[in-house]
Amino acid sequence: MITPDFTPNIDWNNFNSSLVIEVTRPSGIFTCTGVAIKKDLVLTAAHCLEGEILKIRVFNNSAYDPKSTSFGALGFEIHPDYNSKESNFKSDLAKIKLDGDLPKEINFFPIIKKNSLLSGNIFRLGFGARSQKNIRTLVTPVLKDVNQLTNTLELDDMYSYSGDSGGPIFLQREGQMYLVAIHSTLSYGPFGKFSYNPLLANHTTWINQ
Repeated sequence: MITPDFTPNIDWNNFNSSLVIEVTRPSGIFTCTGVAIKKDLVLTAAHCLEGEILKIRVFNNSAYDPKSTSFGALGFEIHPDYNSKESNFKSDLAKIKLDGDLPKEINFFPIIKKNSLLSGNIFRLGFGARSQKNIRTLVTPVLKDVNQLTNTLELDDMYSYSGDSGGPIFLQREGQMYLVAIHSTLSYGPFGKFSYNPLLANHTTWINQ
């Protein structure tokens, strides 16, 4: 495993709900990251599933191997409020219904109920391409801001790579792990690299439909 900015010992089983999503389009095969919230339901970023989709496969390995066993998608749904022409990160959410159940050892964590509770240790998981490999990678970005207007978590984050989109952002608070956001977009600004990540607390009705 790769841990760019996190050195303590990690129990990787805590993060085995982070998954690789392989998307086949007419122009080729692309990968994103997702997170399982139920045995057959995965959240990811909407922009990973925009346009014409020919096939979706989901892998629960710690490293992406297109030859390994995968789960297919019975269907997917992009958040109704997502509009990439207006914003490439606001409501950048999609859910995928799998054609089978994930292994029993997958650890699911609850979605935090209030955005006002975002204090604690932040963990972001992704399968972005690093050294030409897509390996489950953990980084520990720093909280920059909670934008209530766009319902977005802004993080100081310099380790985002292509393929990390759709990855889960967890918060460890008082010994409990919560799912708080989905990784969307990285902005290169004059003051650093900030990621913009749609918060999930306000979208639980849509997620659970």
